[in-house]
Amino acid sequence: MKKKMLGLLLATAMGATLLAGCGSSNTGAASSTDTAKTETADEKTEDTSTEAASESAWKPTQPVTVICPYGAGGGQDIAARLFAKYAEKYAGVNFVVDNQTGGSGTIGNTAISMADPDGYTLGMFCNVNLYDQFLVEGVTYTEDSFTQLAIFSQDATVIVANKKLGVSTMDELIELAKSKPGEVTWGGPEFTAQTYPRINVENATGAQFGKMIFDGGNASLVAVAGGNCDVTSVFPSEYMAMADNADLVVLATTGPERMESMPDVPTMKEQGVDATFSQWRSYVLPAGASDDVIAYYDDVFAQVMADEDFQKELADGGFNFVNVVGHEDCTQFMEDDFNANKDAIIAAAQAQ
Repeated sequence: MKKKMLGLLLATAMGATLLAGCGSSNTGAASSTDTAKTETADEKTEDTSTEAASESAWKPTQPVTVICPYGAGGGQDIAARLFAKYAEKYAGVNFVVDNQTGGSGTIGNTAISMADPDGYTLGMFCNVNLYDQFLVEGVTYTEDSFTQLAIFSQDATVIVANKKLGVSTMDELIELAKSKPGEVTWGGPEFTAQTYPRINVENATGAQFGKMIFDGGNASLVAVAGGNCDVTSVFPSEYMAMADNADLVVLATTGPERMESMPDVPTMKEQGVDATFSQWRSYVLPAGASDDVIAYYDDVFAQVMADEDFQKELADGGFNFVNVVGHEDCTQFMEDDFNANKDAIIAAAQAQ
């Protein structure tokens, strides 16, 4: 039984709160581990972390692993490391980002869901993974497999083409794709921010693109820049690293409004494509953690979210900050989004 591709997602049900796709990168399914390093904590930071820890009967006494299901250099990885940097500031221990890639995020998310909920393993999560249970054979995790702790970013993507393709607008891209169905290639991992915009464009316009599968957004953008793929959809944080590349042309953004960081780039809707797309990112625990562990991270992550330096660095990196913190509020946010979209997603998958 093979993967079932989505059809009608995001144009309507996901247009309001829609949130999907995970920026990611790297090819291959190998695991690499890096420590998100910060400067040595000064006395003020030590006092702050002690204050947070005192709210809970549990606190970490050794490094905490953060599993990121996508590769280094992509949106999820960049966001995971930035959040880890500030979590270290308030927790007083290292947060080690472990990239467990492959399977369009399913390998890493499975590892998160199966980890010991002792507080020493966290996960970098994005809401597209809520629907893997309906789309990917063999996936064992569901929305109940994770405890949401901090939802800190909600981002649209940008649609980028290779300059040699000869298009500069969505109209030109769609016209070209219609003239030779399946020949204009759109790259990215399946069921992520690189592919849902393609599905939306196809459903809204009748154009048909050829699929090229990569293991992340950064890898697909590199392929487009090198002329090995025609089009992709990536997060601003990924595009900004290659914004000076003369071989790339930005065609549109996928959010309901123009991005503050790219005000001259029109949205898809402005160009006649009736669809929007964005995604949220969060830190999670495996389900089953004790109340003390959850309370500790609620305290520490609330301080991260309130840190103006964190908010600024997040914005400077091309991310749109949102502040949903505490497992109760995060769980409600997740459930509302999941329940609003799952029926449409299941129907679309069954129609393939």
